This record gives sequence, structure tokens and C-alpha cells, in this order.
Amino acid sequence: MGMKRLYILRHAKSSWAQPGTGDIDRCLNDRGLEQIKLLNDWLSNSQQPIDHVICSPSRRTQETLAGLRSNFTNSSISIIDSLYLGELDSYLSTLGEQRADHILLIGHNPTCDELARYLASPKSPAAKKLMAHHFSTGTVAVLDFDKEHWSELSQASCKLVELVRPKELEQV
Repeated sequence: MGMKRLYILRHAKSSWAQPGTGDIDRCLNDRGLEQIKLLNDWLSNSQQPIDHVICSPSRRTQETLAGLRSNFTNSSISIIDSLYLGELDSYLSTLGEQRADHILLIGHNPTCDELARYLASPKSPAAKKLMAHHFSTGTVAVLDFDKEHWSELSQASCKLVELVRPKELEQV
């Protein structure tokens, strides 16, 4: 049994809904496209390849995924409808069904923020940072989970090893 890793990514910055289009159809704006470039560089330097990506069906999450796609040449990808309007319970049940060891979840707030705060042990290296910051667009929480099955996820069951915000990547 190896360590499992979960990346929780809130979609990149999107435009406001245009008249005649619904929330699900909101696309990324220029700032979001810049965030994708920064995240793409960061992800490509990440040590562990991602085995499986689970993503909301919204246009902004799909565009976020498309912008990072070069990192997932050997990854399976699932579009999960319940991640669009899903609450914490639906995100947890979706994760509980997964078999891959290294998962990227691309979703929405407030649920991405709630999920990261729910799963992170208060003793985690990045716990204070998570509590001090808003889970802004493009933010990634990196959590390690030392159990056999994702279905064993519970409150404070993960170690939050890193919280990456696109703003900080600009300064690197």
C-alpha cells in the first residue's frame, strides 16, 4: 500500500455569465488563461504523475482541464456531473469510488474549499496557510492520504502538504 495523493483544484478565473448563457457555460477569462500557464508549469514539475482526473462538466472546469491536458497523457479522465452543483457529501462519495492512487479533482467553490478544510489534519504543514487564505480561483490543495481505499476518507484524515495559489507562482 503506497501513499495516496489528492490534488483539489478550483477552476481558473472565469468571466461572469453573459446574457443568454447559464452559469455552466461561463468560460475562462484572460486572467484564468494566465493562471493555467502558471499551474501547467507547476504541475509539470510535480514529482508524482496523476493517474486519474475527475472534473465537473462546466465549461470553466473543462477549459481548466484542457489547459493542463499535457500533464495527463497517461491519465484516465472522468467528467462527473455531481461535481458541478455538488456539495461536500457528493465530492466525498465521488472520491470514495476512485481506484487510482494519485487523483486530481477539478471543481468549484465553496465545495473545493470545504473539502480541503474537511480533509486536512490541523497538524498538516500547510494547515495554517489554508486557514489564512481564501481558496481563490486556480488554487490547488495537495493532500496525502495514508490508507488503502479512498472510501476511508474522513475529517482530518489527510496531511495537507501544500497549498498552491497562482498569485504565488507569478513571483517564482
